Amino acid sequence: MAFFRGCEKEIHETAPHCPECGAPQVSRGAAASDSSWLAISSLVSAILAGICALQVETFDHDQITGGVALSVIGLVSGAINLQQKRPGKGLAITAVVMSTVSLLVLIGS
Repeated sequence: MAFFRGCEKEIHETAPHCPECGAPQVSRGAAASDSSWLAISSLVSAILAGICALQVETFDHDQITGGVALSVIGLVSGAINLQQKRPGKGLAITAVVMSTVSLLVLIGS
Protein backbone atom coordinates (compact mmCIF):
# COMPACT_ATOMS: atom_id res chain seq x y z
CA MET A 1 0.00 0.00 0.00
CA ALA A 2 1.10 3.51 -0.77
CA PHE A 3 -0.06 7.00 0.06
CA PHE A 4 -1.65 8.99 -2.76
CA ARG A 5 -0.15 12.46 -3.05
CA GLY A 6 -3.38 14.19 -4.01
CA CYS A 7 -5.57 13.40 -1.01
CA GLU A 8 -3.10 11.64 1.32
CA LYS A 9 -5.23 8.47 1.47
CA GLU A 10 -3.71 5.01 1.44
CA ILE A 11 -4.29 3.22 -1.87
CA HIS A 12 -2.91 0.13 -3.62
CA GLU A 13 0.26 0.76 -5.69
CA THR A 14 -1.25 -0.66 -8.89
CA ALA A 15 -4.54 1.25 -8.70
CA PRO A 16 -5.05 3.39 -11.85
CA HIS A 17 -6.80 6.11 -9.84
CA CYS A 18 -7.56 7.01 -6.25
CA PRO A 19 -10.84 5.49 -4.98
CA GLU A 20 -11.33 8.42 -2.59
CA CYS A 21 -10.89 11.45 -4.86
CA GLY A 22 -10.85 9.82 -8.33
CA ALA A 23 -7.61 11.46 -9.46
CA PRO A 24 -5.34 9.36 -11.70
CA GLN A 25 -2.24 7.86 -10.14
CA VAL A 26 1.00 8.40 -12.03
CA SER A 27 2.89 5.15 -12.52
CA ARG A 28 6.55 5.19 -11.48
CA GLY A 29 7.42 2.56 -14.08
CA ALA A 30 6.10 4.70 -16.97
CA ALA A 31 8.39 7.58 -16.07
CA ALA A 32 11.45 5.34 -15.89
CA SER A 33 10.76 3.66 -19.24
CA ASP A 34 10.94 6.94 -21.17
CA SER A 35 14.40 7.86 -19.93
CA SER A 36 16.44 6.68 -22.92
CA TRP A 37 17.26 10.28 -23.85
CA LEU A 38 20.66 10.07 -22.20
CA ALA A 39 21.71 7.08 -24.31
CA ILE A 40 20.46 8.75 -27.48
CA SER A 41 22.24 12.03 -26.76
CA SER A 42 25.48 10.20 -25.96
CA LEU A 43 25.23 8.33 -29.27
CA VAL A 44 24.61 11.56 -31.19
CA SER A 45 27.67 13.15 -29.54
CA ALA A 46 29.73 10.08 -30.38
CA ILE A 47 28.63 10.15 -34.02
CA LEU A 48 29.54 13.83 -34.33
CA ALA A 49 32.90 13.13 -32.70
CA GLY A 50 33.43 10.27 -35.16
CA ILE A 51 32.76 12.61 -38.07
CA CYS A 52 35.33 15.02 -36.64
CA ALA A 53 37.83 12.16 -36.31
CA LEU A 54 37.31 11.10 -39.93
CA GLN A 55 37.97 14.64 -41.19
CA VAL A 56 40.98 15.24 -38.97
CA GLU A 57 43.37 16.08 -41.86
CA THR A 58 41.26 19.02 -43.05
CA PHE A 59 40.34 20.49 -39.66
CA ASP A 60 42.15 23.19 -37.76
CA HIS A 61 42.95 23.32 -34.06
CA ASP A 62 39.54 24.68 -32.97
CA GLN A 63 37.64 21.96 -34.80
CA ILE A 64 39.82 19.24 -33.28
CA THR A 65 39.16 20.75 -29.85
CA GLY A 66 35.43 20.64 -30.55
CA GLY A 67 35.72 16.99 -31.61
CA VAL A 68 37.54 16.15 -28.40
CA ALA A 69 34.82 17.92 -26.40
CA LEU A 70 32.11 15.95 -28.21
CA SER A 71 34.01 12.73 -27.55
CA VAL A 72 34.25 13.47 -23.85
CA ILE A 73 30.54 14.38 -23.68
CA GLY A 74 29.58 11.14 -25.43
CA LEU A 75 31.89 9.10 -23.25
CA VAL A 76 30.72 10.60 -19.97
CA SER A 77 26.99 10.55 -20.77
CA GLY A 78 27.22 6.98 -22.05
CA ALA A 79 29.07 5.91 -18.91
CA ILE A 80 26.48 7.61 -16.70
CA ASN A 81 23.71 5.84 -18.59
CA LEU A 82 25.41 2.48 -18.06
CA GLN A 83 26.18 3.15 -14.42
CA GLN A 84 22.59 4.14 -13.60
CA LYS A 85 21.27 1.11 -15.53
CA ARG A 86 18.88 3.19 -17.61
CA PRO A 87 17.20 1.93 -20.79
CA GLY A 88 19.26 2.04 -23.97
CA LYS A 89 22.19 -0.08 -22.83
CA GLY A 90 23.16 -1.01 -26.40
CA LEU A 91 23.13 2.63 -27.50
CA ALA A 92 25.23 3.63 -24.51
CA ILE A 93 27.81 0.90 -25.14
CA THR A 94 28.05 1.92 -28.80
CA ALA A 95 28.45 5.56 -27.78
CA VAL A 96 31.20 4.76 -25.27
CA VAL A 97 33.15 2.71 -27.82
CA MET A 98 32.74 5.29 -30.61
CA SER A 99 33.66 8.16 -28.29
CA THR A 100 36.78 6.37 -27.06
CA VAL A 101 37.98 5.57 -30.57
CA SER A 102 37.26 9.12 -31.77
CA LEU A 103 39.01 10.58 -28.74
CA LEU A 104 42.12 8.49 -29.37
CA VAL A 105 42.19 9.47 -33.05
CA LEU A 106 41.73 13.16 -32.29
CA ILE A 107 44.33 13.21 -29.54
CA GLY A 108 46.78 11.36 -31.75
CA SER A 109 46.49 13.91 -34.56
